[in-house]
Formats: sequence, structure tokens, C-alpha cells
Amino acid sequence: MATPQPKEYTMDDYKAGYDNIAVLCDHAEELLSTVENSAIADPQTHLELVEPLVNEIADASDILSEEFLLIAESKKTRTSKFSKKRIEAALRRIFMTLNEYNQNIKQLSHKTTSIAGSITTPIIKKIQDQLDTVVAIFFEFIQISLQSIMNKAELDALKARNTRIAMMMHQFSMSQQT
Repeated sequence: MATPQPKEYTMDDYKAGYDNIAVLCDHAEELLSTVENSAIADPQTHLELVEPLVNEIADASDILSEEFLLIAESKKTRTSKFSKKRIEAALRRIFMTLNEYNQNIKQLSHKTTSIAGSITTPIIKKIQDQLDTVVAIFFEFIQISLQSIMNKAELDALKARNTRIAMMMHQFSMSQQT
């Protein structure tokens, strides 16, 4: 069986990857803007709920953007200056903070008839979908360790949500067996 040739990435591929990382910040800003929604009874409490996630996405996106540029550069120069551990840590921090946010919003919805959850749910879904896209990008470019980023339940949910990632993981595991 012939070994598959590594894919040659174009500048458009790198630009699309970088843009997909930047979209995470756009969604975080949209989440932050919900604080100003007139339906939010207690904007300060709502800010305290969304701010950690917004900050984590912003910080991690900066790291992911920097590292992605280094990946693009390393593909041209054939020297790897990017940090796989730094990428995995940034993604892990987003997943952890997203889980904390989801737990907090569930607790809040049990205590009150909070509208905050219904206002933020579509934005959180967009963040999750974009995060899946970013994970797929990094997995494709450098085969990050998804097991070090998320727990088994999250990984199984990711594979169920995103068939592209499931297929890439399958192909990667098959290539490791040959």
C-alpha cells in the first residue's frame, strides 16, 4: 500500500484557517453584547456569567492565531517553530471554560426563570460549531491530540457532530497502524 502524500496547502487554505480562528472572537463579542440586551434583568450578573468565556476565547484565539501563523510559516520553511502543546492548552482552556459556562447557565436556569440561557444558547451553539472547525483545522495541519484537549464524552460528541473530524481521526489511526 502506497503512503499517501502530504497535502500541499495554498495561501487560500492558510487564510481560510486563520479567518476561522478569528471568527471565534467575533462570536465571543456577540456573546458579550448580550449583556446589553433589554431582556436581561440583571446585566451585572449576566456579565459575570459570560465574561470568563469571552476572555478565555479572546486569549486562546490570540495564541491559536499566533501558532497558526507559525504553522503556515513552517510549511514554507520546513522548520517547525509552532508549539503543539501551546495549541492544545489553548483549545483545552476554551473547552473547560465552555463546560463551566454551560454548568453555570444550567444552575441559573434551575434557580430562576432566567432568559439569559435562551438569549445566549444560539451564540454558544455558534461558538461550539466554530470551535469544532478550529479543532479540525489544527488536527488536519498538525494532528493535535484531541484526547489531551477534551474528555471522552466531549470527543465522542465532537465526532458525532462533525463527520469530517471523525473521518480524519479514522484516517489518522489507520495510518498509524501501517
